[in-house]
Formats: sequence, structure tokens, C-alpha cells
Amino acid sequence: MRWIRTLSGAAAALALSAMMAAAAVAQTWTAPWHDGEIAELAGALSEAWTHGLDPSRYPDPDALRAMAPGRERDALAQAAWMRLASDLVFGQVDPRRLNPDWSAPRREADLLTEFAQARERGTLAQTLDLLAPAHDDYQALRRELIRRTVTPAAPVLVPEGPRLQVGDSGPRVDALRARLHQLGLLERPAGAGTAFDARLETALMRFQARLNLSADGVLGADTVAELNIANGQRVDQLRANLERWRWLPADLGARHIRVNIADYRLEAWANGAVEREHQAQIGARWTSTPVFSEAMQIVEINPWWYTPMSLGQTWLRRFRTNPASAYANGYHLVDLDTGLRVDAYSADWANRRYRVIQQPGPNNAMGQVKFLFPNVHNVYIHDTPHQDRFLDTQRDDSAGCVRVRDPVELAIWVLAGEGWSPAEVRAAFEARQTRRVRLQNRIPVHILYFTAVSDRLGQVRYVHDVYDRDAALIRALNGDLPPLPAAPSVPVEIDENAQAD
Repeated sequence: MRWIRTLSGAAAALALSAMMAAAAVAQTWTAPWHDGEIAELAGALSEAWTHGLDPSRYPDPDALRAMAPGRERDALAQAAWMRLASDLVFGQVDPRRLNPDWSAPRREADLLTEFAQARERGTLAQTLDLLAPAHDDYQALRRELIRRTVTPAAPVLVPEGPRLQVGDSGPRVDALRARLHQLGLLERPAGAGTAFDARLETALMRFQARLNLSADGVLGADTVAELNIANGQRVDQLRANLERWRWLPADLGARHIRVNIADYRLEAWANGAVEREHQAQIGARWTSTPVFSEAMQIVEINPWWYTPMSLGQTWLRRFRTNPASAYANGYHLVDLDTGLRVDAYSADWANRRYRVIQQPGPNNAMGQVKFLFPNVHNVYIHDTPHQDRFLDTQRDDSAGCVRVRDPVELAIWVLAGEGWSPAEVRAAFEARQTRRVRLQNRIPVHILYFTAVSDRLGQVRYVHDVYDRDAALIRALNGDLPPLPAAPSVPVEIDENAQAD
């Protein structure tokens, strides 16, 4: 206390006030728990399942209430509050256990301070509620989990068998019609034996489109599997997606971009609302698009494509065997040591190292524009010459990058934050010259993976688990945890020019 005397009167009073407040908080949160606090905590523990969390991770609420006051009860109560708070803030499972390449930022919280303040204010349960993700999508999934748990409904099963389409009839068609009626996609079922008609085909196509299955109106094995998913499986799916929300930062950015890989969708957000939606193409199963977050720094209009070394091998072979074909597609050979272009017909393949680049044009793999946010995966958002593939419902065929439909409109949205008018953006595209714009106002980009999503009305829509990631996460939530990966021994280099496509 002696040092306070050396301060000015106002500063000394402020310091003394702060010390007294800290001491009061410490005295409050270390004080014995009274019965009212125990009851409040027990109530919060009894609702942990509504967040998709495993109740067995925490003390039994009734047993906690029945304990006699004392140090044992106090220690158990504090440990229970801290564990539930940690699960709500950071998630029950470390995402790196399931994906060693995980690089998205996590939420931040000082749980000891939160606990002390909650006890001081008498808000133990309320603080836990506030520590859970506040995103509307999280709350929608939570409501759906409660509904499915409290009022479970067994699905009308559609038997497996040969593919069914318009004109077919029989018990399996009857079951399909009853199931789609149960899902609210048909107003009323028809009589037994009614043939598969256009009305049933339309309802089936709507179901397939909602889940990002091939919306062909034909009942195949994949569609039967989704139709027959039991209520318990949907509950597990909701638990997995609630956990994924807990892995994300609380603040995604006032102006940001979200890509949901599983939903083949890109959304541009500003001030809590979606301003643009774009269809997306994602990585194929063997070149799956990773989950991560980075800040968009560059927009390159009419870009060159600098192939990553893995993808460039194909074109390096093409240059060695058929240089004319490579040149016809706008590719060039560059010396890795000098950065200069090389004549493929006289290249020194034995002693030199080369890289393949592709000039701007209609065949360029990046299309008219690429959006760069340097990352260890060399994965970015860009246009594509393969526009016809946006007609497909399932669009998982890229080398890892996110290909976006209507990229010029997305560029207009991005560059509006730099003061560009739509006319200026379109003029830059029409100039046919490469233009690289470094953003002064960087935009967070979140590449995510959700198989249960909220629509704008707050209803939950389930989508096909294209990369089969749900099962491993559900097993981890149930206690089957894979080990944490070892830290990489060599840092990964980021090449802001290379794109996976």
C-alpha cells in the first residue's frame, strides 16, 4: 500500500478503488457456495444437452443438489461450472484431433474472470448462456435439437430396391409418397397403388435439392439413405454442427465472406445480414477444400494462373511432349531460378527447374478474377471457365479452391469497400489487362463445413455430408477421441501466387 502514497490524489483514489474491487471479487468467488447458487448451477447442467453436449461430462444435477454444504460441494460446483463454460466457449472436442490442418481462429475468453464476475453478480446460469455462441444459426440448430429430442418422430421407411421414377408403382412408391408427406413436401398422400407421377417427382426433386443431392427426381440409393435417416441420427448431426459453431470466433467480422463447403454456397455478409449469395464449386473428395479463416488482401482482375508445383507437373510433361498444345491453351514456361520465360522447345530439362503459368484469357483456370487471402493451403476463391458445372447440384470437382458463380458481382461487392463504383469494376474487367488491387480494408473469409444450416426463416435444412466428416465428429463427441497431431517440424511456406484451382 506504501506505493499509493506516491501517486496524485485522483490516481491514488483510483488505484485504491481498483484494489478494493479486486479484493471484493476474489472474496466473492472464493466464498462458500450457498444453496441458491447450487440450484442455479444444477439447472444449467440439466440443460447442457440442449447445446448438444454430453450430460455425462458433468456432475448429476440431482446429486449435486443433494450434497451437504462444504468444501467438497464447493470444489465440485466450481469444476462443473468451469468445464461447462469451457465446452460452450471452445467446444468439447479440439478440431485438430479430426483435422490436423485446422487453422481457423478460435473463440477467446478468460473463464476465471467470467466465473468470478458471475458469482459476484449472481448470474451463474445467465453467464453460461452468454458464453455459448450468439450466432443466429447456432440458436436455430439448438431449437431444432430440442424439438427433435422432446417430440421425436420415427420416419416412414422407404424400402431399399431398384431405382424408381415416373410411371413406376407399388409399395415402395406408396412409402415414398408417405415419407414426403411426413416431411411436409406433399400436401396429402394418394391412395395405395397410385403410380409415381409428376407431382411426386416434383416433391422428390425438392427434397433432393434441399440436401444437395442430384435433383433428378429419381429415387436412388443415396436418396433412400437420406429419406430413412432416423431421428436419432439427425440429433447427432445437430450435435456435430453445434460443436462446429463453438469452434469459430464470436466475431466473424462486420463485413465478411462465409463459404459453406457442404452447401456449395458463398455468402457475403455485412452488419449481420447476407447481402449476396453465390453458388460455389468445391474440392473433389481426394482434393477436399480445407476449413480455415484468413483475411482477403488482393483482388486480381484478368489474372495469370501460377500453378502450384503439384498441379503443374501435368503441364510440365505437356511442355516436354507437346509444347504446341500447351502454348495453344495459354500456358508458358518460367525458369524458377531467374523468373524469366523460357522457350519450351530449347528448355534445359536436365539441369533447370521450371514452373508453368497461364496467361489471362477464356481458358484461364482462374477465369476473370481471383480473390486472394494467403494461407498455408494455397486455396482461394476464383472464377472458372467451367460455368456449365454450376448446373449440377453436386459440385465437388475442383482441385481444392472455391470456384464462384457470378464472380464479377462478387468483385463489385468486395471493391465497394475500397470506394469503387460498379461501373469502375466492370471497366477494369473490360480492359482485358491484369489488374491487382491490394485491399486497404481486408475482408475476413471463413471456409466452413456445416451439414445442418439455418435458412433465413430460422428453419433448419440438412445437407449431404459430401466429405463424410460427421461420423468422426460424432464419435469424438461420444468420447472416442483421436490423438492430437504433432506440431509440424518445418514451417509451411505460403505462396500468394499459387492457386490449387
